[in-house]
Amino acid sequence: MSEDKAMIVKMAFLYVQNEEWYKAIEEYKKLLQMDHYDPHIYNMMGDAYAKKKDDKEAFEAYQESRELYSKLGNTAKVSAIDKKIAKLSADRMDPQAKRLFLTITKSQEAEQLAAAGDFDQAVAHYQQLIAAEPINFTYREKLAGLFLDNAHVSEAVAQLKAIADIHLSEGRVDAAQEYAGKISLIDPEGIDTLRLLAVLAKKKGDLEGAAKHYGKLAQLAFDAGQPEEAKGALDEAAQAGRADLKPLLAKVLLALKKPVEAKQQLEALLKENPGDEALVEQLLSLSEETKDWNGAHAHITALLQKRPGEAKLQPRLARILLQVGKRAEALQIYLNLALGALKDNKLDAAFTYFDSILALEPDNIDVLKKKAEIYLKLGKKQEVIDAYKKLQAVFTQKKMAEEAKRVGLILTKLAGLK
Repeated sequence: MSEDKAMIVKMAFLYVQNEEWYKAIEEYKKLLQMDHYDPHIYNMMGDAYAKKKDDKEAFEAYQESRELYSKLGNTAKVSAIDKKIAKLSADRMDPQAKRLFLTITKSQEAEQLAAAGDFDQAVAHYQQLIAAEPINFTYREKLAGLFLDNAHVSEAVAQLKAIADIHLSEGRVDAAQEYAGKISLIDPEGIDTLRLLAVLAKKKGDLEGAAKHYGKLAQLAFDAGQPEEAKGALDEAAQAGRADLKPLLAKVLLALKKPVEAKQQLEALLKENPGDEALVEQLLSLSEETKDWNGAHAHITALLQKRPGEAKLQPRLARILLQVGKRAEALQIYLNLALGALKDNKLDAAFTYFDSILALEPDNIDVLKKKAEIYLKLGKKQEVIDAYKKLQAVFTQKKMAEEAKRVGLILTKLAGLK
């Protein structure tokens, strides 16, 4: 049989050399009876038909060849055949062949637009081609190349990933891996890259790779505001052996509005790492967010035991104390903070703390006096008058006549000042 094939190939070559195209075609048909899936033979047959201007038959042969080359992933051959098809005429083709022919010629137009620098029109052409033939990898590769040439990295990756996804859906893991390699070179830490690498690692039973890629994917998805995907990636990473992602899982659960589950994750971590102050801080924030004030009080107390001099915890402590009914302690903290701010000449902060006290105790005489004194030193006449009026009202309400009278005299003097 091999000798017969060699003879047929030789005869076909001789007929081509003598431009005896139909005789060459007959030899090609014999070769195809031996191997129905040889794209090279279909390509040569198309050339022979094209030479005789049998464009319908040439197109059919070329089409067989390009489909086989496409399945093999040989995009260079597909592109070369497309250029041959573009030179044919669709006049004698049936409607279905004519539609396909026009699609292929549109590819050539897209290439010409890209070469001329008309990016938007070229992209539009390729997108129309892909819509007509979603599994034609050549169009997607060309569009990916066009995107890359114009610095649209994520769009290029999306096209290559689509090819990889098609390979995966049809069980061609090695082919998908090849495209994963291309994508990794373009955007190694991109979310689409990690999605593909993670799935490939899982399909190949590569637990280490799956753990690595799903872990990175979870973080990227969370950062991109996609907590549902992040949760799925975390589950996959955990199944692959990752046990260090509980802090991220807690954040994801919070984003998914599952605070109870998030708290359980952090509490489990704290049991494993009782000295981890970062975990205590996370639990403190979570308790405040979920209004678990007793839990918040326990966590902030634990932090203050480790960091007793940390001033930034004091306002939070005051708010928490108010919620657990320890008002007097909260007021004392606000007063200490206000006095400390005054000492440091941070007047805005001091007034903020004073106002926090007055929001709880509008008739707090000491605070009202202090505010009036500060305004007086600052020379803010109207603010001083307003503060003393409030103080006078409190004295009157509390039936402290002498004090109210003294404040009244101060107000009279202030009114006479220019």
